[in-house]
Amino acid sequence: MKNTKLTTLDTGLRIVTRRLENFDSVVIGYWVEAGTVRENEANNGVSHFLEHMAFKGTSRRTAKQIAEEIESVGGYLNAYTSKEATAFHAKVLKEDRHTALDILSDILQAPTFPSEELELERNVVLQEISQTQDTPDDIIFDYFESAAFQNQPLGRSILGSSALIANMKVDALRAYRDEYYNSDNIVLAAAGDVVHEELVDSVNKYLSGFRTCKTAAHDIKCHYVGGSYSDMRDLEQAYLIIGFNGLANLDSDYYTLALFSSILGGGMSSRLFQEIREKRGLAYSVYSFSSSHKYNGAFGIYAATSPDKLSELSDVASTELLKMREHISEKEFGRAKAQFRSVLLMSQESNSSCCEQIVNQTLIFKRPVSHEEILKKIDAITVDGIKALTDRLLSSNASIVTVGKCDCSAVNAALQVNGIKAG
Repeated sequence: MKNTKLTTLDTGLRIVTRRLENFDSVVIGYWVEAGTVRENEANNGVSHFLEHMAFKGTSRRTAKQIAEEIESVGGYLNAYTSKEATAFHAKVLKEDRHTALDILSDILQAPTFPSEELELERNVVLQEISQTQDTPDDIIFDYFESAAFQNQPLGRSILGSSALIANMKVDALRAYRDEYYNSDNIVLAAAGDVVHEELVDSVNKYLSGFRTCKTAAHDIKCHYVGGSYSDMRDLEQAYLIIGFNGLANLDSDYYTLALFSSILGGGMSSRLFQEIREKRGLAYSVYSFSSSHKYNGAFGIYAATSPDKLSELSDVASTELLKMREHISEKEFGRAKAQFRSVLLMSQESNSSCCEQIVNQTLIFKRPVSHEEILKKIDAITVDGIKALTDRLLSSNASIVTVGKCDCSAVNAALQVNGIKAG
């Protein structure tokens, strides 16, 4: 991996880059290992609120100046919060990479949290929460995680609740930032026509005053519990997730699960799509998904159908899941591997995707991982390994979540008929 490099400074800050010489743009950003899993019941939503407030002014720039400066070079800034990290990143032309790094470093180390901006952004976050709650195919995933990891950090919403955000004080943002926004808890990543050694040297200029406190290790081990939840609403569609205990990022079956999900519900040729949509017309949208974290994960099937078809859909979905341990053809096995390979290689045509890859690999595996190493692991997966994974997933109780004019009873009954335990 000559074009991918990782350096860890004495402060603990990790710098990872992938050089793509034929790209005119550069994606660059800071990833902080601080997300929902670092929160507690009292400050749930603080990671996301802090992400919003970082753009609202620093000791050197107002919120308007931040926006004007990045847009004056034709670039853009963005950010997001996940269960385990918060990211602040920019995309600019390669000649403007220092401008982007300067702004991002300023945002990271010198936010002022002005009171007038705090109240305005509080309202923005409250609107975001309301929008999510009004969108069934968004809120159902929050419900699923809440049922799967009850009363634990992974089960809490990234956005937090309206009540908590409405009453969150600036002191809570500062305290959280002081605890987790330290050099040893951050990765600086870049992809594009960027020289690694130059970026390492630049950090001394742009991040010289940043905190170097020692951050407590992330060792929060949530446990899958499983349960049921129904949000009764007057909707035309019934939204459904049937989920199970999943796999952690470092699990030996991590890539096996990727092929498993692809065969079961990963595309138009998948079993769920063919049986539920193409053959029976039960749903417009149906797919399987997996989410993996440091110590655990979840696997599920999502679909939306009319309420009177919910039982039939649940029966077909659970039947197809059970069939995964009985027979997998060489044709669909080969197709899943080909899909994985093409997605991996085609992602290199986007420096945004490249940047996400190398930073996530650094956060998970402590180093960038070559395509050859990943593809070698994919090639080592066998049909028997995929079939065996079915029993591992089904060893946990199913979590059932619905939104619409329905409850979980019809789904639970369909699963029980097929011998699947529900939480």
